[in-house]
Amino acid sequence: MKCGDLVKVRGYITQLHFIAKKTGPQLESLIGYKAGRLGFGWALLHLTKMPTPGDFQFRGYSQMSGGVSMGHLKNPVDKRTAEQVLKDKNFDVVRMKEAIIKTTFQVSGNRRLVKVIPNRKPSGSRDYPPVSGIPQWELVKPLPFKVAALILPDGMKWTTKA
Repeated sequence: MKCGDLVKVRGYITQLHFIAKKTGPQLESLIGYKAGRLGFGWALLHLTKMPTPGDFQFRGYSQMSGGVSMGHLKNPVDKRTAEQVLKDKNFDVVRMKEAIIKTTFQVSGNRRLVKVIPNRKPSGSRDYPPVSGIPQWELVKPLPFKVAALILPDGMKWTTKA
């Protein structure tokens, strides 16, 4: 990946204002990565297309590993994801997604949707410990992102306008 590249990816996303101006260790604590995981460098991607209700699922906050309350535990009490809990409680999830798209999601500015991709691959569930938590959603279909920044292991940042 190079800054400015367009890539299609899926997986967990959040909003830029939750992670902007944070150090690697602060990001790990917010996003839910094991300490030191971002020390190998990472990429910041900006979503370029607004997701539709079918493109993502609710995953609660990042302290919910895998979108599951207490998901970092080997045997969580309730293995349902945040979205499944909403469905089981008869919430109109599609309508909720439409509202989130309209009122919360953005593809520009400091509230834009972003993805952090560590250079170091996870080694297992222990790479996702409980953390302080920020809102997260999971893209279940690959969507287009622009590589906005590459942060090298030495902390040197390469950026481009995205």
